[in-house]
Amino acid sequence: MRCVKAILAAAMLGASLPAMALPEDSEQPIRIQADTARLDERRNVAVYTGDVIITQGSMRLTGQEVTLTTDADGAVTKVVSKGSPATFVQTPQPGQTPVNGRGRTIEYHATDETVVMIDNAHLEQDGNTFQGDYVSYDVARQVVDAGRTAGAQGTGQQRIEMVIQPRRRNEPATNE
Repeated sequence: MRCVKAILAAAMLGASLPAMALPEDSEQPIRIQADTARLDERRNVAVYTGDVIITQGSMRLTGQEVTLTTDADGAVTKVVSKGSPATFVQTPQPGQTPVNGRGRTIEYHATDETVVMIDNAHLEQDGNTFQGDYVSYDVARQVVDAGRTAGAQGTGQQRIEMVIQPRRRNEPATNE
């Protein structure tokens, strides 16, 4: 029963990521691979450990430990993946190249549709990259913020690095 509820909690992950995904991703089955799964019904938390891989359509999330937090109705409010590194890949629209993210921690905040990569963070699409101590991507607004994490005080990466590829001639802007 616990395993079934933990799987159902993970299924809500797919329902919370459609703004960043191919339209058909949310209609695909969610597949979870992990060494262990634990559901804490009182706290509305499911924890998967041991080489965790969660896939749904074009979305793939990996980490050594993935924690899903849900609200009282079972909707996912936060996903935290920790690894060395944790990784995230998803194709945003048909015909576009995948967005790749990595960091020691990846957080997805469903309520404000943001993905935050922390500690050796890296976000890449089409050769355009953002690297820093943290990289935050606001899915709804399509805004990337990068920098040092609060309180880093000289630890970690000191400056961000961005690589922006030139737009090819006759190529439309991607802000649609």
